[in-house]
Amino acid sequence: MSTRNLAALVLLAAIWGSSYLFIRVAVDPLGPLMVAFARVGTAGLGLAAYAFLTGKGDDLAGLDRRFLMLGLGNAAVPYVLISFAELHLTASMAGILNATTPLFAAVVVAVWSHERISPRVSLGIALGIAGVAVLVGWNPGPLTGIVLLAVLAMLLSSLSYAMTTVYAKRSLRGVSSLRAAMGQQLGGVVLLAPFTAGAAVAGAGDGAPSLKVVLAVLALGLLCTSFAYLLYFHLIAAVGPVNTASVTFLIPIFSIIWSAIFLDEAIRPVMVLGLAIILCSVTLVTGQRLPAGRVRTRLQQALFQRGRVSAD
Repeated sequence: MSTRNLAALVLLAAIWGSSYLFIRVAVDPLGPLMVAFARVGTAGLGLAAYAFLTGKGDDLAGLDRRFLMLGLGNAAVPYVLISFAELHLTASMAGILNATTPLFAAVVVAVWSHERISPRVSLGIALGIAGVAVLVGWNPGPLTGIVLLAVLAMLLSSLSYAMTTVYAKRSLRGVSSLRAAMGQQLGGVVLLAPFTAGAAVAGAGDGAPSLKVVLAVLALGLLCTSFAYLLYFHLIAAVGPVNTASVTFLIPIFSIIWSAIFLDEAIRPVMVLGLAIILCSVTLVTGQRLPAGRVRTRLQQALFQRGRVSAD
């Protein structure tokens, strides 16, 4: 991986890690449904503007069942669940819990394909469960019923992402990345619109949002969704899906950093321990190494090649 692509990968992780910060800022005054709807709506407008400016307007045509499923499982459901969870969890904890997505993906693939789960993957899943238990059970905050419900919501959002990823791989062959991203946002808008309207009529939210909340929503939609998806698809084309998937290891680290800087959330030892256990479980399940390990290996290979050339 070139330095430029590695920098793009880190940038993507930093952007997606900041999404938990922006959700935490916006969800109290707006409510989970409005945050989710505003995110997909703003992201859709951003992608549409990009398509027209780059002459790719044809990628915006049509909304079929596949995009509705994509909008349901990759946008509407997880965005609402994450927003609800962040009413009761810190942004950093939400980011760490969402790192369990690859664990759920492994189970979904095995069940969908009727494959036997290997001992290594089983160990990884067990370790992931242990990581969540450490993160939640030894957290210094009070372990109330609503907190447990919020944790469950985060885990269900990870399951939704995992199931939709498997579905997308099987049903979106031949569909351009821009059309898939746009279709996902449009599907999310269509599915969330009636529920959001109902919540608005019922009086959810605290009136007109502040400038801080508006900026958080715009950042969530345009930066963390529109731009992030374009960067994500660029990386898939440039370095492949396996290398791009290593962003999973970096997102929760950035969510912790941004939350500590901008929300004054404490970085506690139990949080670091839970994150470390979950990331170790992800390496077992996916067979991927941490990005730092890849960089070290590349450096060692480069030094070896340099030494061999010098010796020759």
